[in-house]
Amino acid sequence: MDFSYVLYVSEMSDECGDGEIIDILNTSRKNNVKKSVTGMLIRKDRMFLQYIEGPEAQVRELFEKIKSDERHRDIRVVHQGPITDRVFFDWEMGFADELNIQPLQWKWELDKLSLFSLAEGADDCLNFVKAFMGTPGLAANSPSC
Repeated sequence: MDFSYVLYVSEMSDECGDGEIIDILNTSRKNNVKKSVTGMLIRKDRMFLQYIEGPEAQVRELFEKIKSDERHRDIRVVHQGPITDRVFFDWEMGFADELNIQPLQWKWELDKLSLFSLAEGADDCLNFVKAFMGTPGLAANSPSC
């Protein structure tokens, strides 16, 4: 089976808030386990950074759905391609927001750098996403309303 990933940034639409993010996470976690898709969603202010991985056809199909999802706008692919090993092998969809990012502030100065500008450096962006693997609890995390 061929595996691939997509790493992208997007802006939250005006209609998207914590309740909608919880819906995204609940739906993702339910559907992704059935389709062998794993990944991580990161929110900073009104921006998303997301990494999804799994069987190539499933990732492609999911990303097409994301591109037409009204909760996202201005989607920009940072990097995509084939992979041999998963990054998030047992996370149907991890989640982090400003509360979870604080410990990584030394690695990514969020006040000086937006997710869109981070998207210019695919390696830095991917390394940032991978840094969350050592953070317990994010696999089932949700925004606190």
